[in-house]
Amino acid sequence: MSKLNNENLSMPKSQQERVIAVCSDGKYRTLDDIQREIKKRFNQFDTTPAISARLRENSKLSKYGYMKDKYHKINEKTKKICYYYTLKRVAQ
Repeated sequence: MSKLNNENLSMPKSQQERVIAVCSDGKYRTLDDIQREIKKRFNQFDTTPAISARLRENSKLSKYGYMKDKYHKINEKTKKICYYYTLKRVAQ
């Protein structure tokens, strides 16, 4: 299993590592929030469809020792479902 250490998380080399670095802090975020945080931390622009694709790659996430957790709620203004994501460490 590949491990991401603090150095990898502060200077990720790939889109997958950027998504993991942002999502592994325990906070639940929307895809838009993840996108903004990646731009803020790493000055990289990853599209929300690309971020979504990285979060769907369960085998790659588990290779790094993470699993996706998500929940949804209805936006009161738009009445649309909004999903929130985080990554949790998998006990080995």
